[in-house]
Amino acid sequence: LMPRRKDAWASWNCMGKSEYLQTSALKPDKSGEAMEGGASGFGHIIGDTAHSEGGQKIADSVASASVASSSEEKLEGEDGRMRAVYVTYWLNRLQNLDTDADVFVSLNPHQSPDPAVVHKKLIMAHPQFTERTVTARTVLEEQYQGKDGLWFAGAWSGYGFHEDGCRSGFKVATALSDSSLPWADEGAKVLPPPDLSRAPPPASGIIGKTMGLASSAYRLLSYDIPVAVCRRFIMSFLRGAVTRGMLQLKLNDGSVVKFGDGKKCSHYTDSSPVTIRVFDDWFFVKAALEYDLGMARSYMAGHFVVEPLSDRSQYDPVVCPPTSRNETNAVLGDPIGLTRLFLLFIGNRDNPDYMSIPMKSAKLHTYANALTNASGLLISKIGSFLNFIRYKVMMDNSERGGSLKNIHAHYDLSNDLFTSFLDKETLMYSSAIYDAIAAPPDHSSGLVFRGTLEQAQWRKLDTLLARAQIKPGQTMLDIGFGWGGLSLHSARKYGCKVTGITLSVEQMALATERVKKEGLEHLISFEVCDYRTFARRVENQGKFDRVLSCEMIEAVGHEHLGEFFWAVEQVLSHDGILVMEAITTPEARYETYRRSTDFINTIIFPGSCCPSLHALMDAAYQHSRLTLEHIDNIGLHYAQTLAEWRRRFNANEPLVRKLGFDDVFMRVWNYYLTYCEAGFHSQTENCLILVFSRPGCSSLVPLCETRSVTQLPALTKAQTDAWLTDAN
Repeated sequence: LMPRRKDAWASWNCMGKSEYLQTSALKPDKSGEAMEGGASGFGHIIGDTAHSEGGQKIADSVASASVASSSEEKLEGEDGRMRAVYVTYWLNRLQNLDTDADVFVSLNPHQSPDPAVVHKKLIMAHPQFTERTVTARTVLEEQYQGKDGLWFAGAWSGYGFHEDGCRSGFKVATALSDSSLPWADEGAKVLPPPDLSRAPPPASGIIGKTMGLASSAYRLLSYDIPVAVCRRFIMSFLRGAVTRGMLQLKLNDGSVVKFGDGKKCSHYTDSSPVTIRVFDDWFFVKAALEYDLGMARSYMAGHFVVEPLSDRSQYDPVVCPPTSRNETNAVLGDPIGLTRLFLLFIGNRDNPDYMSIPMKSAKLHTYANALTNASGLLISKIGSFLNFIRYKVMMDNSERGGSLKNIHAHYDLSNDLFTSFLDKETLMYSSAIYDAIAAPPDHSSGLVFRGTLEQAQWRKLDTLLARAQIKPGQTMLDIGFGWGGLSLHSARKYGCKVTGITLSVEQMALATERVKKEGLEHLISFEVCDYRTFARRVENQGKFDRVLSCEMIEAVGHEHLGEFFWAVEQVLSHDGILVMEAITTPEARYETYRRSTDFINTIIFPGSCCPSLHALMDAAYQHSRLTLEHIDNIGLHYAQTLAEWRRRFNANEPLVRKLGFDDVFMRVWNYYLTYCEAGFHSQTENCLILVFSRPGCSSLVPLCETRSVTQLPALTKAQTDAWLTDAN
């Protein structure tokens, strides 16, 4: 943490390894020193630690771009840049401390200090200057500054630079002493801060005019012209793509552009307009060049938000229950508005006038559809093609490293992040199954739900185990066990001997901790291992009576579906059963989907692919003897699950920010949850529970019982009314 020779100690000690200090070591086309922090794909995550060691008290801040299990991983920012920012402050000299022990503040040490000597650990992040933080700063300065002897100073009071911190300190000092700084202008106590929103005055002479013309030409070519061109493309595209419902764009010049006929778009949408407030016209460039992915990245960057409806009664009560918390804020806009926006796009994409025409699903990718394959927005083909090449090359789910890297990018973000919105009992990161009935005609469309997320997740676990016909004492393989909810339930309820495999180090750490807490180490064992590697082990051949995979197949990738079914058959016993919960894409869109990239398979779950049912059947047919025996669709339940996750995530915003996640991440996660919710709510994305076995499997006889193959009688009007009253 400090130089080995005490004679070399200074108040400020740069301890970063020399190989990390030169940007040329990180990016060959860059030069200079890399002494600025890196960022993850979602935003900064910075942790501070204060501790003492061997009679020395040390304060240590650990900056990380991703929360990981080891200090080495914690120090990995984008391109490893956070390794360069390793600085130790010697507070005894810096602050003239009169203590026997040496006190340090250490930023990003390459090796974490001994926890036994840690004094304090904090989590901090660089200030984010948003409309909300600027307003709070103004209130603080106008209402509290100097009141009752309380004064505030810091870089946050200006633009966040060290000079702003000095200036704010001078303002407090001169106010207290009623004296002006010697170099201040006449009549002022301190120099005013520069107005960074204004361009600097042009230099005089020929050189100054030349520089001014060059600057104007650069802005014209790099911003004004691309915005003007792409804006025309997007406006023309939306006029042809949004013909039903109403989409409004509020622009910075005060104008409002409307698209659609103003009528209700579909049974799953409301009749109110969806209003996008555009803050930065670069929104048009991103959307025009990258289509779906560009719009997502534009929202992540804060270029636009969706405005809330003025009257909450105008929302669909299923999408926005009347008693739910208002989640709208300056950073996110209206999260439910995002769901409404996606539903509007889906309703126009799947226009009944178009979709009712007899067509072949295998050929639908060859037909023009503005919102399916961006026909009419040819400029987007460039960015979309480049994104697709990057997806295929950089995000492959190969056995040797590809899958591990993709899983790490999502599931190893932070266990604390996921526990902030998952149910508190099972920690299942997959669709729940609520107590639900079909909505009466005078109520709404779809289903009406009741019960808590916790109750719904327990019901789902019981359903999976029932479909697998689990018997006491059987052996079970849980592929992609998450945080151990399914494994724990099967061991606890049936006494099963469970083996779980995963590629997430963070998930395994917490799942193992939960197993120990339950005292089930004798029944459950977990391992970080690829399913293909696991299946090749001789000792695993035909070892398991049941194999369960809960929403893991999406991480396999289309090209590797056959490998999954091959691996399952290797480890499945003669009379064994595979139960798979899978997010699937309808056959009509699958060929288009797998030939492109989107927000989910590029940013949220890198390399992922939600297969069609046909793709799963073909992979099983080509690579195993497994046959589909039973199917359930719980997609509408997933929409409700995602909505509840979003509500819990936003309600826990202070905790999420304390973990180091910033505005960008808040927008990313809301976009992700609403994007998926809209797909399931519109029933254009499915969540299936699939049961596979080899022909002649006697274990599946109970699924042929009358209670399994018939539907319970419909509720009477009185029963439905009583149910709805209870649900409300």
